[in-house]
Amino acid sequence: MQAIRLQQTVERDGEICLSNLNVIAKSIDALNLTEQLWLLEHIAHQIRVRNELVAMAQDPQIQAELSQIQQEFTITDFDGL
Repeated sequence: MQAIRLQQTVERDGEICLSNLNVIAKSIDALNLTEQLWLLEHIAHQIRVRNELVAMAQDPQIQAELSQIQQEFTITDFDGL
């Protein structure tokens, strides 16, 4: 069921994307189970890191700190270095 939804979504974007996904899927099929598990864990880790970065970027305290840092370094914009 998931593969059908993915294929329908990709077909809207064009045939090239579907072709790329097919190549990736065939490459994954060629991996042994240990390699497939490593790949899944790697992808899951990347997703977790991206989610953490998004959460940090939306955190009001972090936004306030970044704004303060930017204000502190605004002076250096005019020194020409």
